[in-house]
Amino acid sequence: MNDQQAQAFVQGLEAWMREQPLRDLAPSEQLKALVEEFRQDDALWTDLRPRFERAWEWVERRLRAEQRPTREVLAPETSARLLDALEQLEPDPETVRAFLRSPAIEEMLGEVLYHGISEFLSKADLVGRIVNRLPVIGPIRKKVMAVFKDEWEVRLEAQLKSFLGQSSGKAVERMIEHVLSEQNRAGFSAARRRVGEHLLARPVSSLIPGAETSARARDQVWESLRQAALREESQLLDQVYQDHGADTWGDWTWRLTPRATEFFARPLARFLASAQGQAWKVAGEGE
Repeated sequence: MNDQQAQAFVQGLEAWMREQPLRDLAPSEQLKALVEEFRQDDALWTDLRPRFERAWEWVERRLRAEQRPTREVLAPETSARLLDALEQLEPDPETVRAFLRSPAIEEMLGEVLYHGISEFLSKADLVGRIVNRLPVIGPIRKKVMAVFKDEWEVRLEAQLKSFLGQSSGKAVERMIEHVLSEQNRAGFSAARRRVGEHLLARPVSSLIPGAETSARARDQVWESLRQAALREESQLLDQVYQDHGADTWGDWTWRLTPRATEFFARPLARFLASAQGQAWKVAGEGE
């Protein structure tokens, strides 16, 4: 089979496949059984793990060695599209509310407010200024300041933290209103774009997490490959086949271009011209 014959074969195979319903090309029960067999094949996963780790380490090593700014690695059009997408990205209101109403955010706001008030009282020295206006001599002034300091650390500090803990929920609601306010949309859009510009200006290597974090991510990705991604995966697959099983392969795929046809035909022709291809051909003729 020469290159032209190989291309004709690929074109004919494509034409035939485009007419076939999905449920005939890949019956759902066979697909589910194949996926399950793949997940349960311990020998296969044992063999794949070193290859997966080598590929991960190769990519990570190349990225850590890349000192050019990310903007110089990406095409100019890609960088521009990323910045435009970040600027136009509108946060989902329900997601924003769920995130900002989490206990961690409320606790963080309480801590920020507490330290802000403490810093203000320390720098303003309000009690010191009041005491300085009183007709007291040095030792008495020192005693008053010491008493106040003790009261602050023992009683007022706890009361302030308690008050802020109760008020942080209201502060969160004000924050949500501010984030989702129509009049602040332009400001947050500009902020997202500045974040994108900052990331694009950083070297690629600086965006790669540390070795320990990367190792955890690698292990998590590996485990997720073998586990089911969805809770009711089988039922969802059945629903897909029920809704689209009669659709043809051509309904879901685009036609191969002449260059794509040549891309697939060239290795096919080389295989058939090889010793393995000739052996396959002889075996097929024998049958």
